[in-house]
Amino acid sequence: MPLYEIFSHSDRFHYRANLFSLAICFLILCTALTFLPPFLFAYFAGGFWIKESSYTEQPRINYSSNYILIMENSDSTTTNQFFSSSYASINTIFQDVLIPGTNTFSAIDNNNDGITDQFSITFQFFNQANVSFDNVDLWLIFQYELRARQYIYMETMLLINLVQPETISVSNNPNVSTIGEFILEQRQPIQSSGSDFTYNQSIIDLNNLFTTSSLNLSTILDEYFTRKYYTTYQSESIKWETGAITATNTLNINILINVDTQSIRFIPGFWQEFKWGWIQYVSVLLPFIIVFNRIKEFVFRKQFVRTLVEIPYHQYKDK
Repeated sequence: MPLYEIFSHSDRFHYRANLFSLAICFLILCTALTFLPPFLFAYFAGGFWIKESSYTEQPRINYSSNYILIMENSDSTTTNQFFSSSYASINTIFQDVLIPGTNTFSAIDNNNDGITDQFSITFQFFNQANVSFDNVDLWLIFQYELRARQYIYMETMLLINLVQPETISVSNNPNVSTIGEFILEQRQPIQSSGSDFTYNQSIIDLNNLFTTSSLNLSTILDEYFTRKYYTTYQSESIKWETGAITATNTLNINILINVDTQSIRFIPGFWQEFKWGWIQYVSVLLPFIIVFNRIKEFVFRKQFVRTLVEIPYHQYKDK
């Protein structure tokens, strides 16, 4: 009956040497060359540590009902800016160019998960002086919240720009409808944990505005758009229509804002970096271990460094 080899193992040779010997120096050198180069290779190859990652989250957003409207025209012979807002103190400052208005809104949760998916906001501005305009800038103020990684609670703004087409007349009570996305812009990633209330303060600084005698609010925009993260309105559709002719000219603005899940950049924490880093290190380390084990076996077997060798079959014979 034929026999089959079902298991085998090699004999173990034991090599002994004094602590202060060439063999020990060789072993230290091999150990250093086994573990250090893989670390340096993985580190300088760009990717040993994850510098930045991303995750998805749908923010929790609330509309504060605060807004600022700026209407402009290109006629140099008349006043070329008109103003309206929800701030009574600001309206007092700009009462000479004030256009009164009202706004209503509704928050819509389409999937009943407790997070608002859409905002439907309607404005009606009464153009009593029948002033003409070419451009409308609308600032909407929101409260913005992130929870999944770093907890962020801040006041943000959407700047919506509406350019009136030449075919639409002011006296025709224009209606404009726009649909767009609520987008978080990041100049730098957020942290993986902790809280950030840096921007949980009013964007419209009323104290500074009280010292302003003109309708120049550019300093507010300059400060807002230099934040490390802020929100913008990404328009998908703008439609202008003429309304019914009435005794009072009005401008009607209908805004539908979609709030979707968004990819958010963040800096990974230590353990997430560690889980990724050790895999890269070990994948480079394994070939070095195999190669230097063969080198050590060759050097010690050939006795290129002097050691005391214990041969396995001598041990069995002694027993």
